[in-house]
Amino acid sequence: MRNKKKAITVLVALIVLAAGAYWLFLIPRKVQKKIAVPYNLGRTGEQINLASNLVKWYIPFTALGKSYSDKKNQLLQYEDQTLQIKDRSSVSATLVSKNKNQSKKFAIWATPDSGGTESTVVYLSYLTSNFNHLFNRSALEINAEKSLDNLKSFMEDSRQFYGYQIETSTVEDTSFLFLSTTVPATEKRAATKKLFEKLIAYSEKINAGYNGTRIFYASAFGRDQIMLFASIGISKHIELKPDDEFKNKRMPPGKNLLVAMYQGPYAEVSKAYAALEEFKTDHKLSSMAIPYQKIISDGYDFADDQVVQLKIYYPIF
Repeated sequence: MRNKKKAITVLVALIVLAAGAYWLFLIPRKVQKKIAVPYNLGRTGEQINLASNLVKWYIPFTALGKSYSDKKNQLLQYEDQTLQIKDRSSVSATLVSKNKNQSKKFAIWATPDSGGTESTVVYLSYLTSNFNHLFNRSALEINAEKSLDNLKSFMEDSRQFYGYQIETSTVEDTSFLFLSTTVPATEKRAATKKLFEKLIAYSEKINAGYNGTRIFYASAFGRDQIMLFASIGISKHIELKPDDEFKNKRMPPGKNLLVAMYQGPYAEVSKAYAALEEFKTDHKLSSMAIPYQKIISDGYDFADDQVVQLKIYYPIF
């Protein structure tokens, strides 16, 4: 009788061990992780199905920086690790990650957030065993999950996502003397210098109280012409005749502005304007007036290759 009970106990123990081993090693476990980002479905989908975008947030390929160039094969490679993008759709992809002798498939997809049309939930999932998930997670799995958090941080950081720190502000300077002209594009630099010199000289003549603020905007006009708009901030409101060459422009105080700080070659300031336009579109903002730049660097006579500091403003509502 005692031997029979012992045999039953051993049998039960073996069954429990076998069931435990089956659960640990043979039953697949689906691991799923999600994040929410403040962008619509289309904008978010672009970040998860193109290697040129994954390189900006997927670990360890962020180390490649701007050196990534293989856009045809949708393949990322850094040291002994690769990431191949397969089965792409506009809002999903399969990511095949390899490191030495390890290989892992990850599904990644985006769906609209129930909280609103301008936010999206991104999911990452993969299959593993319960044992590996609990005790032996691979570097590929760890990197994939960390990368999803990286994607959220990347998309919520305007400096990373757009290339510039973009903030909102309100109009402070309200009164400006304004001049504009249209010249051949080759004469932009000389004409800009002349506009500001005329503005400053006129401000001194009429005692308008020039406060050092210089703002500027340029726009292509026809094939070879360019329109230049220059203003200087003044502390006094000056009444001018309608037919006067100079204009007194006022900005409504407290109105909203998008602001980006730009530091770089003067010829490339258009990139900051483009970033603000992209930000405005992504966040469904409306233009209130043309964008313009406030000159922070000394002077206003800049060569194309001269490094300058500017603040780029975009009036919005």
